[in-house]
Amino acid sequence: MRVLALRNSGVVWLTLMAGVMAPSSEAVACGYDSPQSVSRGVLNWAYPDSLHVIGAISREVAARRLPLANFNRAGADLFGQRFRATQTALTGFAELLGAASSEPSQPAFSLVLVEPVLWTRFEPSADGLHAKVHVASAEPGDLVLVTGEAVISEIAHGRLAVGEAGERGLIRFYGSEKQKSDFIGTYRHAGGQPIAKWGASHAAMPPAAQLITDAVQPSGGNP
Repeated sequence: MRVLALRNSGVVWLTLMAGVMAPSSEAVACGYDSPQSVSRGVLNWAYPDSLHVIGAISREVAARRLPLANFNRAGADLFGQRFRATQTALTGFAELLGAASSEPSQPAFSLVLVEPVLWTRFEPSADGLHAKVHVASAEPGDLVLVTGEAVISEIAHGRLAVGEAGERGLIRFYGSEKQKSDFIGTYRHAGGQPIAKWGASHAAMPPAAQLITDAVQPSGGNP
């Protein structure tokens, strides 16, 4: 039995490593539906130092400059509210970037949220950019942004500029130097305001929690 157990564990390990070493983008596939510790490890292997974003976000949360991400809150995700709130934030992020650019066609890019390891691809549309949430992974040749849910929520709400988020290490960029410089040059001021202590100046409900309310409240209705 001991030999069989060792043999089985070896098969699991080899299978895992085969996925990690695979050259295709599927090696860093979306981890929302799979063990996140494994997905984060693979993410950090494919995009070196990408998990430094977690430390940068933790510092901002401790200093009360960012709210706690919905996926880091205790309790069950009743009725998928956290996922819908995240989807709302990603859609708002796409709309904000679309409005920030004067270019008729904006290049596609991919983004992964480190808490759930949730991939989204932003693709050009007639209105600017469309957020394709919960895709398998980045497309070959895409610029890749690694960031956190609360960061995207704050940018979508106009409380944090993309450029400042990058400078604070809250977003990390992976791609060619031209891709990175073009993105930052175009969207540096998207999100509007420098980061501030939301705890003192905003309503009692944290921004990320407000997104849950926005996501489940009917349009035009009262709370």
